[in-house]
Amino acid sequence: MEIVLHITDDLLERCAMQALPESDVIPLKEHLMIYPDCRERLHAEIEFVTAMRGAAAQIREVAKS
Repeated sequence: MEIVLHITDDLLERCAMQALPESDVIPLKEHLMIYPDCRERLHAEIEFVTAMRGAAAQIREVAKS
């Protein structure tokens, strides 16, 4: 029986925000190459982070007006 530990939500969030230490990047990329479910979770997290950054930018623009 093989036990596989998948990427935590916290690690995915930090990856999506490009806030991972360099030492974590290569093992994460290797894991993502093997496990499509984790890849899909990362893509969803990246979309979420991108949407939140866009919303924050819009709020800042409205606040300047």
